[in-house]
Amino acid sequence: MTSSTSRFEFALVLAAAAIALSGCAAVDSAERSITGDSGETYYTVATAPLHAKASASSKVVGHLGWHEKVSRIRIDHGYSFVVVGSGGLEGWVASTKLARRIPEPGAAATPTPGEPSKPKPAVVDPF
Repeated sequence: MTSSTSRFEFALVLAAAAIALSGCAAVDSAERSITGDSGETYYTVATAPLHAKASASSKVVGHLGWHEKVSRIRIDHGYSFVVVGSGGLEGWVASTKLARRIPEPGAAATPTPGEPSKPKPAVVDPF
């Protein structure tokens, strides 16, 4: 193998490593900006277990009640790491259990995108 070939291979490996590392940094900063790394306020939309890790099979460290105020720190695989406003409890909760605001009392529930709405009853004219 010639000296220029090994230099080329070395430069190729360095370029690949730089690309891979810069891609990780871009994904990390994008995730932080999307997921509310600043501790945005959310509310629970249902009762939910609070887990030690971002997994339903991990140890439950607490429970969240309806409309409980939390600060969401980050997201990982469909789970949000939250700090509970009352008491300082922290852990992972399913992101689907969180909303940015509490629904107004008596407000009609809107179906989740992709969820079929209830069919309207058929009106039949008997004449």
